[in-house]
Amino acid sequence: MAKALLGISPGTRIVGLAVIEEGELVKWKVKTFKAAWSSKKRKMILDAIDNICGNYNIHKIAIKKIDAQRSSPQLDRLIVAISKLSERNAIPIAEYSLSDLDYDKRSNARLTKGRLSEEVAARHPKLRYKLLRERGNRTEYYTKMFEAIAMAERCRDDE
Repeated sequence: MAKALLGISPGTRIVGLAVIEEGELVKWKVKTFKAAWSSKKRKMILDAIDNICGNYNIHKIAIKKIDAQRSSPQLDRLIVAISKLSERNAIPIAEYSLSDLDYDKRSNARLTKGRLSEEVAARHPKLRYKLLRERGNRTEYYTKMFEAIAMAERCRDDE
């Protein structure tokens, strides 16, 4: 089985997940967890990540580094739990902030979530319809998925 990278954009309600196998994007999705925060909900999120790790022979996880000002105690605990899960599975983790993901270093423009989504969709035309749906949404939904893809791509580029 080929080795793969898992990109994660964590959240306590919405989690973006993406798998790159042999340089190709093979899985991308948003998982929604609507219940109130609890240890059961944390376990559900960890189980979803663990299932992907088992199904795709994940050898490295790339996770979005959360800005401390935008975090919460629940999100902090979730990230610690993801780190422990990766340790148990002997999978190293690489953390990237959004500023680490700027695709066009020549541009002085700040990377926004919208621009990141456009950049990812430009690299993967099969995601164009998700970008168009996102533009029609009142609240962000697919943004976490685009972030997860960008995390996995950055990790792949660093290898």
